[in-house]
Amino acid sequence: MLRNGSPITGGEVLRCTRCGTLEVVPRPSPGELAALYGEDYYEGFMAGAGMVGGNTEVSLVLRRRLTDVERRLGKKGGLLDVGCGLGLFVKHAVDQGWEAAGLEMSDWAAREGSRQYGITIHHAELADAPIEPRSLDVVHFNHVMEHVLDPVAEMTAAGNLLRPGGLLVVEVPQEIRYPLSDRVFRALHPELYLTPPPEKTHHLIFFTVYGLRAAAIRAGFTIERAETVRHFKTDESRLPLGVPAKRLLYWTEAALETAPDIELWGTK
Repeated sequence: MLRNGSPITGGEVLRCTRCGTLEVVPRPSPGELAALYGEDYYEGFMAGAGMVGGNTEVSLVLRRRLTDVERRLGKKGGLLDVGCGLGLFVKHAVDQGWEAAGLEMSDWAAREGSRQYGITIHHAELADAPIEPRSLDVVHFNHVMEHVLDPVAEMTAAGNLLRPGGLLVVEVPQEIRYPLSDRVFRALHPELYLTPPPEKTHHLIFFTVYGLRAAAIRAGFTIERAETVRHFKTDESRLPLGVPAKRLLYWTEAALETAPDIELWGTK
C-alpha cells in the first residue's frame, strides 16, 4: 500500500477512519526516534537518491518557495526551517537577506551544518527552541512532518513562535496513492522506472491532503491552500496531441490528489 516501504520502527500501520491518514502504531519513544537520525542516516541519503531539499546546494523547489514566501509576505523577515538537516535552505535564506535559523533533532547534523555553513542550527525540540514567542514570520517544514511523533503539537509549537499573520509552510510526501502520471509514464516507458522502491521508511505518518489540513486547523491555523503538487513537469512529447494530453494528465492527477507531494500554507 505504501510507496516508500514498510516502517523501519516496526509496528502496524493503521488508517484514520475520518481523514484517511495512516500512522505507525505503536510510536517509538523520543529517544528511540532520535537514535535513528545519526550520521549514518544522512550519509545513507547522500550516497543514494539524495535528501529532499538538496545535498550540496539548495534545490530549485526550495529556491522558488522562498521567492513565493517573500512575495506572499511582501518582505523578508525571521524564518525557522524545522528539520533542516545540514541547513542548506537556511544558508540560502541567509544569503538572500533573511534572518534565518534551523532546528534539527540530529545532534550530528546540527553540529555539522553549523560548522560547514556558519549558520545557526538549534538542536532542540520545537517547543523548547530558544526563540522568542511571536517573533517569526515563517516556520517551514520540508519533508519533516511525516517523521514527528505528534504533528498537531508540532504545528501548535510553530504557531506559538509566529507573529500574527505569520506563515506556516509544510510539505510532506504523498505516499498512499501512486501518482497518476507515473502510472501512465511507467506503462509507456518501463525502462525509466527500473529502480525498485525503498524497502524501509523512517516515516511515522502517511498523510492525505484532508489529514494534513485537519491537523493544521487543530493547531490553530487558517488554511490558505492544501493540495498535492508535482514540482517538475514537462510538456515535451513526440506523440501527436502529446502536449495537451500531458497537461490533462497533470491536471487530473492534481484533481484526484495523487501528485507526489502535499503542500500546505497556513496563517496564524
